[in-house]
Amino acid sequence: MNDRQRKVANEVQQHAALALLQGRVHSTLPLTRLTVVACWVSADLRLARLYIDVPQELDNAQTYARATHELAKPLRHFLATQLHLKNVPALSFHPREV
Repeated sequence: MNDRQRKVANEVQQHAALALLQGRVHSTLPLTRLTVVACWVSADLRLARLYIDVPQELDNAQTYARATHELAKPLRHFLATQLHLKNVPALSFHPREV
């Protein structure tokens, strides 16, 4: 990633983690048990992958699909109020890469 991508990725990661921790996004997932460990943003800043750490009993493909389905849209809306970008990246959740 270039410097601009890294800067946006860091901001997305920080604001997303804070929103999840503070419960600013409604979900049936245990948000306080999710940890946003990294973020990747595409070169055109339109896509963002949030890499999350979850408890072992929730570590499966279904949890990440559910997180993307339930959290991506409301979290993107929240990020639109926090980030100073023309377009807020579309979000998806993925397991932490070891």
